Amino acid sequence: MQPLWRKSFVEPWKRNLYSLWAVEFLAVLGMALVLPFLPFYIRELGAGDLEEVKRWSGLIYAAPFLLAVFTGPLWGWVGDRYGRRMMLIRAIFGFAATSFLMAFAQTVTQLFLFRLVQGGVAGFIAATLAIVATTTPREQMGYAMGILQTSLTTGGIIGPLVGGFLADLIGYRNIFFLTGGLGFLAGILVILLVQEDGKPGEKRKSLGLFSNYRFVFTSPILSTIFVASLLVQLAIMGIQPILSLFVESLWSKAENVSTMAGFVFGVTGFASLIAAPYWGKRGDRIGYRKTLIMTSLATGISYLPQGWATDVYQLLILRFVQGLFVGGILPALYTLTTLNAPDERRGGILGITRSGLLIGNAAGPISGGFLAASVGMRPIFYFTAALLILVTLGANRLLKDPPN
Repeated sequence: MQPLWRKSFVEPWKRNLYSLWAVEFLAVLGMALVLPFLPFYIRELGAGDLEEVKRWSGLIYAAPFLLAVFTGPLWGWVGDRYGRRMMLIRAIFGFAATSFLMAFAQTVTQLFLFRLVQGGVAGFIAATLAIVATTTPREQMGYAMGILQTSLTTGGIIGPLVGGFLADLIGYRNIFFLTGGLGFLAGILVILLVQEDGKPGEKRKSLGLFSNYRFVFTSPILSTIFVASLLVQLAIMGIQPILSLFVESLWSKAENVSTMAGFVFGVTGFASLIAAPYWGKRGDRIGYRKTLIMTSLATGISYLPQGWATDVYQLLILRFVQGLFVGGILPALYTLTTLNAPDERRGGILGITRSGLLIGNAAGPISGGFLAASVGMRPIFYFTAALLILVTLGANRLLKDPPN
């Protein structure tokens, strides 16, 4: 089936970019709907005291990424050989199906297993990155990655706000049906709108999965990006499983805590939406290494005062400031990866370097949840700040922009 926009006057790379923006927005919107109430759902499913809720929250937030660490590079390699668009369709519908299953979870263990499977079959963000990276002109790469990032942040804004409100209104389980429906709609949009030009040739077929691993880990730039992605997400995701509980501790009212947690999650995405295109264009102009250093340092510093917050409104302001900078980190890392990867390997290499990010996504919530149970919630903000500042120092020393 030919995409509906094939005969439009929009340039092909822009046509794909805008279509994939809509696809990612719908899927991420669905993912973000569950964020504000997930610890409360865990408590409803039978977790005991607050410390147990913290530990299970860390594990369940991390679950999709535990399996995706291993399947992500495989799906990227398969996409290079057989078509990245087909991998995106598989990932989106896999996400939708597993979201429906979560509505039927009866125990915390079942919820953990469903999210684990979701990570193994999904991975739509890596697939969209691969398609955009192989259809966008080099001189527009930072702009395209910045625009694509706004789909994540827009979904990240609206999802927690709507999800928190609806959780208080209609209950937790019904949100998972809505999440699955949004994923299904996103899959239909891929079938109708997204185009991938060309077919994998013999040269592409000769490139093996393990050859991609050797390419990444023998490249000083790509291996540094892998480690930086891991540490950035380890730091940022360490806050996720305890943020709703932290809001609950600051919120003096017993009612509408899910709604307020949604605001705290969403305000960071709102600020990131504003700032991400700016950082993308700035990277095209001054270099992606400099952009990464500036945004990671500022994000790290912004976490420190969050640990000192004494009410929710202070936390809202500080999370907004954080969002102005955090939206520039991943587009810079993705663009550096893309420009250092040959076209015939690009999907596989993006899958491998993104697996570093997924390791951080998995390790961050687990370590954050267990640390919070041991030392309290406030120190997690200080650990996050220190780790991001460490990433800045390493990037400043080891990374460089690719030649034009």
